[in-house]
Amino acid sequence: MSLLEEFHNRYKHGPTEPAKKILFAVLGDLFGRKGLNKEWDGIDEETQEELLETNLEIILRHLP
Repeated sequence: MSLLEEFHNRYKHGPTEPAKKILFAVLGDLFGRKGLNKEWDGIDEETQEELLETNLEIILRHLP
């Protein structure tokens, strides 16, 4: 399953990995803000996947 699919299914099957929990929680908060969810939907899926992967890597680099 791709990271984007995991993100789309985060409410049904939440992640167990701490880094993914952080990533999905932060993005969930951002998307709850006025208009940001619509902007995300305007980005193609390949780029969404890249954004998720890049941000997950950033989080992993900063976790002990």
